[in-house]
Amino acid sequence: MKKVFAVAMTAALALPVAATSAAAQDEKITIEGLFFLDRNGDNAFSEGENVRANGTGVRIRVQDTNEEVGTFPTGADGRFKAVLPKGPTYIVNNNDMTDYTTTKIGYGTSESKSDANFPLRGYFLNGFTFVDANGDGVKQDDEKTHGGKVKVTGKSQTGADVNVETEAKADGSYLLDLPLADLTVTAPDLTLGGLALAKPKADHDIDWLTGTRKLVPDTNSRAQRVDLRYFEAKADIALAAAVAPAKDTYVLGEQIDVKLTLSNKGDVPVVPSVVMAEFVAKLVSHSDNVKFVNGSDDEFETVAKILPGEKADVVLKVELNDLTFDKVQPIVRFNYGNLKDVDRRNNVLVPPIAIKVVEKGTTTEPSAPSSTSTAAPTTTTNPAVAQAGNKSGLASTGASVFGFLGLGALLLAAGMSAFFVARRRRS
Repeated sequence: MKKVFAVAMTAALALPVAATSAAAQDEKITIEGLFFLDRNGDNAFSEGENVRANGTGVRIRVQDTNEEVGTFPTGADGRFKAVLPKGPTYIVNNNDMTDYTTTKIGYGTSESKSDANFPLRGYFLNGFTFVDANGDGVKQDDEKTHGGKVKVTGKSQTGADVNVETEAKADGSYLLDLPLADLTVTAPDLTLGGLALAKPKADHDIDWLTGTRKLVPDTNSRAQRVDLRYFEAKADIALAAAVAPAKDTYVLGEQIDVKLTLSNKGDVPVVPSVVMAEFVAKLVSHSDNVKFVNGSDDEFETVAKILPGEKADVVLKVELNDLTFDKVQPIVRFNYGNLKDVDRRNNVLVPPIAIKVVEKGTTTEPSAPSSTSTAAPTTTTNPAVAQAGNKSGLASTGASVFGFLGLGALLLAAGMSAFFVARRRRS
């Protein structure tokens, strides 16, 4: 009986201990916090600052054993959350320090923690984008903004694609938080509304020739400024042409130079393209400021943009290998988004340059006087010199006797006619 009681007492004492141990093992702690882009550098999440959404978050390990518990990324709200067994001390390390720098590397805790926040520091892009009506480079209250979006693309240091964009506020300003990366700013295309990028006035203006700008991080400042100013554009490209040598007729196989002058009469830089209409000649060579497109030898465009008010001379050397080639009449156009040419009358060479190609040996071109030509002989009168031995037995004077016989016959006929007329009158 005593033995049974002892066993029962032992079991009764053991049950609370086991229950307490199981309860301890089931107890959890929660570690959570916010990743944010600390733009002002105060290590606190301030108004206007952005969270680091969908980032790599934290890596957690047990302090005593260095055993890794796992990684916990941030969600769309920039927050991470880890629910762990209570007991060990955990080290919570910032796992998002490649594309950003930080002032907080990690935390150590054995209790629940809700403020395990991590301020991140990359760099940020700001500036103004608007229609600069007066061209002074400064946004005025009466100058309008636009609905286009400033875009930034590239790859971060971890190799992740960066593709972000934003629209200007009512005052024309914009702001983008960016990671440490090789990035490019691209201006929106507003040519559908007749707008083009204005010529730069300051170092922070975007390149109006390419519509882009590379971002180079400044070690002294995390802020990058790029302004994108627009104006109401008027595009106009014109052409003129000449052929050398200039002749009325060319021989098949002859080589000539066709010189084109492309003039930018508008106010935007453009790359004009030229089509040599009905150009049935063999291209021998061309100036190095053009490149041929579409696999043809009768359509080309300039390598560089032509600035407003400037010209580009293009020379094509061709061989006349087709008798049907009868004119030079190029057509010029340009590709600048949706901008229209304000004067299409100067896009086509009118009238064309007439070309006449003939076979060798059949040219009708007037011959130029030869330097070895002699003057026409002067007529002189010389005494007749008698030459003996001819069949008539008459001394030769150089004139034909048949000429005198003909004259006598004519006079005789005239006399007979007069005689008959006289008799008719008398009768």
